[in-house]
Amino acid sequence: MLQIVGILETSGVSFSTFQFFGAAFRWWEAYERCRSVGASPLTWKEFSVLFLEKFVLQSSTEELRRQFEQLRQDGMSVTQYEMRFSELACQEVWLVPTDRERIRRFIDGLTYHLWLFMTKERVSGATFDEVFDIAR
Repeated sequence: MLQIVGILETSGVSFSTFQFFGAAFRWWEAYERCRSVGASPLTWKEFSVLFLEKFVLQSSTEELRRQFEQLRQDGMSVTQYEMRFSELACQEVWLVPTDRERIRRFIDGLTYHLWLFMTKERVSGATFDEVFDIAR
């Protein structure tokens, strides 16, 4: 996962925008023309937010946000819960802007007995992958 994040941060925007066509291509060209000369490249998160704001319907965004905020492990295994959590977190990048917030939200959605066990992991400095492994 760490390797993928590194690739996204360094090349994800270029790779994604290279594949644009139609309305997305025209939007990106206009965005690039309006940027200041010498402006630092967009991070993957910044790009994701801009793209989603432009091309995902507000109603869809609100529905994804609602699903993410209400997501609980309930009858899912930890692995199933993590897969759904990560899928929604990628769609709603602004809801988990930091690793600490991502970990907090993940732990908050676990079943009660796992939540009790995992609360100390919030402040332990563990990565998301480590927290997931511990929960599993």
